[in-house]
Amino acid sequence: MESNATIAIVTDSAASIPNELLARYGIRVVPFWVNLGREAFISGETIEPPEFFRRVRANPEMEVHTGVPAAAKFAEIYKSLAAWAKGIVSIHVSGKQSGTCNAAELAAQDSPIPVVVVDTETTAMGEGFVALEAARAASEGNPLDHVVARTKAAVPNAGVFALLESVSYALKGGRLSSTAGKVGSLLKIQPLVRVQNNKVSLIGQARRRSKGLEALVERTVDEA
Repeated sequence: MESNATIAIVTDSAASIPNELLARYGIRVVPFWVNLGREAFISGETIEPPEFFRRVRANPEMEVHTGVPAAAKFAEIYKSLAAWAKGIVSIHVSGKQSGTCNAAELAAQDSPIPVVVVDTETTAMGEGFVALEAARAASEGNPLDHVVARTKAAVPNAGVFALLESVSYALKGGRLSSTAGKVGSLLKIQPLVRVQNNKVSLIGQARRRSKGLEALVERTVDEA
């Protein structure tokens, strides 16, 4: 963590920020619970993404769920950061897709220092880029209101394009309509989705993964 920072940055494990960047900026991560069948894991602590995907691919019929971190976990981290920070910006996954922001808001009420919770309206590294912008602002020694402003300004410019290998988990989680899911399953279509502005949108589809990846790159380049 930069020595002149007075504002702490917190995010969740959905942000997918590489460990070296977490260390460079001193970003604290609140982990999600991950349930694979009857086994429960803590994301980034007792299971890493490569192992998660290996297990899911090996058993496509296995029930998979994620669990929102408890407000007590947020409170624990906020309290520990109060030892040096004057304020906290807590940056999280889309509020309409998860209860994470609600848990953070609840914990913020009892924090010994001010906490501002920011809903990134997206997930994965889209969320991560917002957290990194906040961390850069904090590392420059800026006060809380400036860091919050920089963070919120980054939200409309962040989002995620993804090519899904299967529609099954998006369908089970209610993030894709049943009609789209059934069509995708029957035709073996891999959907191209966008997560932004608190919405998951179907923006394309592909029958072959190679073509889907080409479309993913083209869409990302066009957006940039």
